[in-house]
Amino acid sequence: STRLAMLSNNLTHWKKLPLLPSLTNQPHQVLASDPVPFADLQQVSRIAAYAFSALSQIRVDAKEELVVQFGIP
Repeated sequence: STRLAMLSNNLTHWKKLPLLPSLTNQPHQVLASDPVPFADLQQVSRIAAYAFSALSQIRVDAKEELVVQFGIP
């Protein structure tokens, strides 16, 4: 048991797990509120799909080198 206690003291990553983020101090009020309308969820999903499509179409057209050689002796 002494050896096990000594080994368990070295396992600091188990003891220092981050806490879950807290978005509200009163979760019961959030849970008791009306659900988000389905139309709003569809709109958010549509906007996210448009943003993903726009980001996936971005292309970089490299016309010159990005690294410049300086004449430092």
